[in-house]
Formats: sequence, C-alpha cells, structure tokens
Amino acid sequence: MDIKVTVKLNQAAVEAKIKAASEKATVIVSQQALKDCNKYCKQDQSGLINSSLIHSDFTKGILCWRVPYARRQYYLDAVRKDINPNARKMWAHHAASVHGNEWLKAMQAALSRYVKEE
Repeated sequence: MDIKVTVKLNQAAVEAKIKAASEKATVIVSQQALKDCNKYCKQDQSGLINSSLIHSDFTKGILCWRVPYARRQYYLDAVRKDINPNARKMWAHHAASVHGNEWLKAMQAALSRYVKEE
C-alpha cells in the first residue's frame, strides 16, 4: 500500500504573514525601547525626551532625538542628575546594554504571537 502526501506551500502568503507580524512587533518593541532609553536621557526642560516622542519612527524601529543640541549632549560627559537621577551620556547605548535582552525576548514573543494571529 503506497501512501502519497503532497504539500504545497503558499510562499507569498507565508512571507506576507511574517512581514505583517514583524511590522507589529517592531512598533511594540520600538516604543518600549524608547521608553527605556528615555529613562537614562539627560533632562533639563524635557526637550530631548519630547523630541524623541515626536521624531522617532516606531514602524521602522528608528529612535531619534532631534534638537540642535542632541548630538552634543549624547556624547558630553557632563551630566546633571537633579531632574533625572538616571541620566547619563550615551543613554541609548546604556539602555541597550541594560535592556537589550529584554527587547530581544519581547520581539521574539511578539513575532510568535502575531504570526499565530494572522
């Protein structure tokens, strides 16, 4: 007795499903990453943090602090901690070193969840 099984994979549908899940997961993880980065962002009058909320592109996973002094403050050693005691130079790099594994796990979980939903 011969048993024959044929499986046809709709590659375009699979790719579309993965792409849609990836886009949703990117937004969620980017928002969390920005929140974590801003925990360490230098803060005087909240201009840096506010600019990141306006200029970051969560759909593309791009976090951006866009004020004229952002680059200088990012690398400047001088840090005031009176307003934000967690503030430090290179805040995004620091956040990635502290929270990077959490972001990776969140991305994996979100991808898994959204692929199953589609």
